[in-house]
This record gives sequence, structure tokens and C-alpha cells, in this order.
Amino acid sequence: MTATGRLSKARLLLRVLLANREEFRDRVATKLQVNWERLWRKPPSDHSVGFGEAVSLVEGGLLTDISQILTESQLAPLEEKVLAGIERLKGSGPFALGHNADPALARFCYLVCRCLAPAIVVETGVAYGVTSAYVLQALALNGKGKLLSIDLPPLGRQADRYVGALIPEDLRDRWQVHRGPSRRVLPKLLSSTGNIDVFVHDSLHTYRNMTFELGAVWPHLRPSGAVIADDAGENRAFADFAKKANPRCWALVRKQNRDSVFGVLFKAP
Repeated sequence: MTATGRLSKARLLLRVLLANREEFRDRVATKLQVNWERLWRKPPSDHSVGFGEAVSLVEGGLLTDISQILTESQLAPLEEKVLAGIERLKGSGPFALGHNADPALARFCYLVCRCLAPAIVVETGVAYGVTSAYVLQALALNGKGKLLSIDLPPLGRQADRYVGALIPEDLRDRWQVHRGPSRRVLPKLLSSTGNIDVFVHDSLHTYRNMTFELGAVWPHLRPSGAVIADDAGENRAFADFAKKANPRCWALVRKQNRDSVFGVLFKAP
């Protein structure tokens, strides 16, 4: 980041301090947590599978052929809308487009939500809403379900206005967004919703935060429910949790356009 960029961030953070001290503390704590973990984090697992292998893993668990879901006629128009929206945001969005989900992750979330027909999906981290759009499209085709998202957007001018900007208007009736960090918002949301069917982690990718979110969600996840975690190769949090939780199956999946992975696991029936 340039000196000008750092100065702009500092000014925005000062505005947060003056307007909302709790949010200021949350943002400073996040920065400290990220910097601290850079000093001691262990190298992540290097074992991962391709997208096709991950689809086979889901098929094995459901004992049915699901590959045709990714060729559904409604998926291509959604992808075109999302890509067009990303082009419009280039150079004008208040935070980096790198916060967007990789296409492989978004498509996998669509696939899982079509297969499981969830009543409740909980997502941490929205940014411009790539993953959210794919989940909501799946719910619309299922004719049931809602997406509950938690997000504290990156610092940027009018950043809140851009949260979920890529979600088409006709899909928003199944979407609720709860503003704030997951450490504060997630426990309250889980307490009010009870059981959930699918959880998507795409917020702060530190070992501490990922472990917290996975541990908070697991007791509320229904049998055969799914957890999908972006950037699960940043540290060992996802792999460590999966080994302890004894799920039905789990894997780290290579992304399409980035040298990283996302994690997926299914709870035992």
C-alpha cells in the first residue's frame, strides 16, 4: 500500500473512532491479530484435491449423480451478471476486488446448496457478494431457504453501500445481512436461529478466528450439514478442526484462478 493509501486508511479509522468506539476496537484488534499470527503460524497442509474430485466426494456422500447441477440453465446468466458487475467495480469500488470469492468456491457453494436444499445458510464475510449471489440463486431454484450473512466491510469510503453489490435484485428477498465482526454477531445469530444447514466462512482468515467460527457453528449444524471455508490453506485451522470433529468426509479443494484452496466438510448423519 502506498503512503497515500495508508494515510487514507488512517483517516477512515479515525472517523470510525469518533463515530463508534466498539467498531474501532474491533478493527484494531483484527489488525493486531493478523500481524501477530504472521509471526508464529504453522505451514498449512499441502494436500488438496481438484474441483472434480471434490464433486465426486459430495456425490459419494449423497449416493447420487450431481454433476448436472453445474450445467443448469440458470447458472450461466448469473455468472454473466456477476462478471459484468465486477467489471463495473474495477477502479470504482471502495475496497479491493481481491475480496471476491474465486469462481470455483462460488460454484461449489451453489452445488452444495442445490443438493442439500437448506432452510438456513449462514455466511461470514460478504464483500461485494459473489458467493452470496450463487447461494441465493440456489435457494431461489430450490424454492426455499434464506441466507443470513455477517459482514464488517473493509475500510473504504461508503463501503457499507457496496456490501453485496453483485447480488441481483431479484434474489435479495431471501437475504439478510447483519453488520459487525463474527466474534460479536455469530453467537447471537446462532442462538436465535437454532439449527443451520450450511455454513460458509469467508471472513477473517486467522487461525484464531477460523477456529472460533467453526467451533461456534458445529453444535448448530444439522446432521449431514456442510461447512465450506475459503482460504483454508492460510493456516491449519480448518484441517485441525476437521480432524477433531470426526465429520463424514472433508477435503481441501484447489481454486480455479488463485494459488490457494478452500475447505469443505460434511457432518456425519
